[in-house]
Amino acid sequence: MNHTLRITFLIFVLIFNSCGYQKTEEDRHPEIPIFPKHTNNKISIKEFPFYLTNIKYNQKNVFANNENGDWIILDRKFNKIKQLNKPSAYVHSYISKDGNIYFLKPKEKTELNEVYKFSIQDNFKKEKIVNLILKSREGVSIRDSLNLVYKNQTNKYIDSLTSDIYQKEEKLISEKIKKLNSNLISIFPLVNEVSVLKYENKEFALYTRYDHTNEFKDVLEKTQLNELKPIWNLEKSPKSFGKVTLGNSFSGNHYVGGYTPYGYNYVELSLNNETTKFKAKNSNNGNGVNILYKSKDTIIINDFERLYYITLKK
Repeated sequence: MNHTLRITFLIFVLIFNSCGYQKTEEDRHPEIPIFPKHTNNKISIKEFPFYLTNIKYNQKNVFANNENGDWIILDRKFNKIKQLNKPSAYVHSYISKDGNIYFLKPKEKTELNEVYKFSIQDNFKKEKIVNLILKSREGVSIRDSLNLVYKNQTNKYIDSLTSDIYQKEEKLISEKIKKLNSNLISIFPLVNEVSVLKYENKEFALYTRYDHTNEFKDVLEKTQLNELKPIWNLEKSPKSFGKVTLGNSFSGNHYVGGYTPYGYNYVELSLNNETTKFKAKNSNNGNGVNILYKSKDTIIINDFERLYYITLKK
């Protein structure tokens, strides 16, 4: 029986280890407060006065949305330089690597849709993008059908001519799209049927009746490689002097499940010869908090989706 129990115990240990379970222990530093509280009263840690999501950045700026969907533009020190209110009834938007914001404002008819741009180089002045509409007709007119019957001397029904006319027009559209690929620099898809095509000295909004991005596959891949980078690419690990696993949370169903360990990361930050310590809640032995920006007198860190300024008290 003891042998059977020993084997059963080993099986459970193996299952726990394979499902992410980690051995738990007590808090090693109960005297250190949990972030955003900390140990040095000469240092101030304050949460950002606004909530940000979808945070991305380029070499000069940080771009994000607030809880209302407005665009927030900051410098790389995370100082807010512009807030653009979300346009009413806009559907999709795209921010290019150089910081231009393109957005689609829909109308009842697709060909009447409007695409606008906020240009960071032009102080975010709203600019309408010229449309280029390439599409087949909504239907086939009687005149079209009769002309085709007369020309081909056929007795087929009018309905049977519909596909012929559509195929002819789709072929023409495809040929026109191929010509648009010449000297194309970037393509910014807004929806399946609408994209902004950018050339060296011009850009326009392309409208078609289908997802045309495959026609620009090479340029699209190049555009995607040069997109704004998500905020986690900017994150740096803080100085840690230890971690502890306090427990394991389980998630799954009747067939598959796993454990996620959680605990504290013990962090030390220095600012202009002053040092403070705190413990950051984490999961899977992560950092809990990450540094986004650091200078002699300022540190910006994020705690999950919240951002914090760390400065010396005056």
